[in-house]
Amino acid sequence: MHAVRILSCLSTVVALQHVQPKVEKMKCFVTSREAATLAFAMVTTATCLMKPAFALGPETMELSGISYSDTGKKAGDICAGRPLKVPGEKAAEGLLPKCVLVKAKATNAKKKPIKDAAVFGFVKTATGDSAVANNPDFRSDAGQFAMIPSVPPGENDVEFEFVAVIPDSVSDLGELKFESLKAISYPGGARMAPLTACELDSLSDDCDGEQEKFISK
Repeated sequence: MHAVRILSCLSTVVALQHVQPKVEKMKCFVTSREAATLAFAMVTTATCLMKPAFALGPETMELSGISYSDTGKKAGDICAGRPLKVPGEKAAEGLLPKCVLVKAKATNAKKKPIKDAAVFGFVKTATGDSAVANNPDFRSDAGQFAMIPSVPPGENDVEFEFVAVIPDSVSDLGELKFESLKAISYPGGARMAPLTACELDSLSDDCDGEQEKFISK
């Protein structure tokens, strides 16, 4: 009841000040107990308003201590959750797909595991060419090329697979150089899914039936 009476009094005063600025201040008679309650409420409200808002945005985890190896998987084997093949085959003719296992260190500053962290960065072959099919000219590191299933809280060893492309005239994976490698967690679990072969190359065999699906909607 005390709180209701106080709030009612305050509301009336505020309303009158906005509507009739010249109206004399309205007298509100409150007991000492009610005054103490009012003071506490005002301090609490001010404290809440002064608290900085929590930043809502992607969380970036730099990847360090990187090592890699050729998994030895053949075309058709599952690599990074999909059958091993060159992404956008018609756009990447003359290239050989290699399933690469990457190990690195990542620090998750949160108290909970981060799921499905998107991996971005540059990967160069021994000849200086891009080993990532959807970023052949190194224009940007904005192209996601892999996914880390889970990153526990704190500093951890993580690993992920991705499909590297090398000239089909070369049988060995050779030396790879990783630059600006990072994993990004998006708010609410939102993330960028890897591009499909059809999205990378509209003439790909993977696009068979996609047009019919679109037309039928």
